[in-house]
Amino acid sequence: MLGNMFKYEDGKLYKRDRRYKKEIVWLCLNDNNPNKQGYNTCYVNNRSYRLHRLVYLFHNPDWNIHDISRDNSIDHMNGNKLDNRIENLKCVNNSQNQQNVSIRNGKEIKGYYFCKGERNKPWRAKWFENGKQKSKCFETKQEAKDFTEEMRKLYHYRPCKK
Repeated sequence: MLGNMFKYEDGKLYKRDRRYKKEIVWLCLNDNNPNKQGYNTCYVNNRSYRLHRLVYLFHNPDWNIHDISRDNSIDHMNGNKLDNRIENLKCVNNSQNQQNVSIRNGKEIKGYYFCKGERNKPWRAKWFENGKQKSKCFETKQEAKDFTEEMRKLYHYRPCKK
């Protein structure tokens, strides 16, 4: 699909400008303004694609970009929708992708919280394991935070179907 229309250099995706016939001119797609959802997009054959999906396809030609099922999401590991370096992209299922969300409805999602009723271990960590929510209590906020990060690393990323 990408053919010789694209090139990837230094963490940026470029598209060949078809208006120039005698010389090759490359347009940096990372410089595009993001859409309402915060993603950079690009048109290929009159169809809009999110830039991170094109970058992933560029590096994984066997991956099916047209498969929009819940098992074929591309996650920005650092949470920045405009950071489309291949090192920052991972193929995950929708559930795993949602675990990496850090802000929802304007509020930060941490994965740990304080329980007023608990005296011995008032801090609770939450994570998802095989689609089920799990939790564990801790004495300190730092213990809960560290455990949450460890569980996300352990259960968040799994191979995607190609």
